Parts: sequence; C-alpha cells; structure tokens
Amino acid sequence: MLFDRQAQSIVEYIVILAILISLVGGALWQIFITLQTKFNGVNAEIGS
Repeated sequence: MLFDRQAQSIVEYIVILAILISLVGGALWQIFITLQTKFNGVNAEIGS
C-alpha cells in the first residue's frame, strides 16, 4: 500500500491541498481581523 504510486500521489495531493487551504484561510482571516479593526475605529468615530 505504501509503495503504490497512485495512492501515494493522492495522499501527496491531499496534503498539498490542505496546506494551501490553511495558508489561504490564514491570509483571509488576517484580512478579516484587519478590516474588523478598521470598521470598529470608523464606528467609534461616527458614534462620537
């Protein structure tokens, strides 16, 4: 099973896909946090 080239390539594809999803997700999360901070600042200015 471990030496089956087809199965190994599928596992490698899944691992690479998981890494890409985590990187993109992390980047989107960072953007979301930044935007949330900016909007909180704008709302505070509007409210005051």
